[in-house]
Order: sequence, then structure tokens, then C-alpha cells
Amino acid sequence: MEVSMEEPDFDVLLSSGGDRGIDLVQAVRSVTGLSAWRSKQLLESAPTTVVDQTRFEAATEAVRRLTAAGARAELQCRWCERVMSPDDCPLDTGRCSSPFMSPDGCPASRPRC
Repeated sequence: MEVSMEEPDFDVLLSSGGDRGIDLVQAVRSVTGLSAWRSKQLLESAPTTVVDQTRFEAATEAVRRLTAAGARAELQCRWCERVMSPDDCPLDTGRCSSPFMSPDGCPASRPRC
């Protein structure tokens, strides 16, 4: 019988909003579901967390959308608190320091290239 281990949640961190106005607002709206007004407020409050406690794949997709629109965004593991860019491959060459997962079990440590 195979035992599956729960994987950590990830946050999407917005470091800076950039200068592409409406493109950034639309990107924030697409990853958060917020209104245009609230998305603009979120961009203006950078650095901030844009998406909280989501699965790895959703977090990397959100970071890619925000980055494509001109924002500076990263993801953070909720278990070991590593902050990384999804453009790195593997995301982080270090091992997950979470007490809940094997060092190589974190999806951020797995090769994806």
C-alpha cells in the first residue's frame, strides 16, 4: 500500500508592481479573483502576499502570470519558508527543512527541467 504524504502550501509574494498599469491589474485579478479596484490596491501595497496557501502548481502559475505582466513575484513554501522564483530549475537546490516532509519531498526541490 502506497502512503501519500501531504504537500506543503505555497504563498505568492508580490515584491513590486512594475509600471504596466492595466496589465498588472488584470494579472492580479486573474490570480486572485478580486475586483479591479481591490487588485489595484493590492499592487500599491507591495510588497505583499497576493495568493495565500495554495498548491505548488497554482502558485507557480500565478507567479508566471504576474511576472509576464511586469510584476516581480516569487513563491514561498509555507513549511520551510524558502522564497524562490519559478524560473529557477530546480526552484531551489537546497533541501526542504520542514519537519513534516522528507528533505527531497518538497515539490520546490524536485527537478522540473
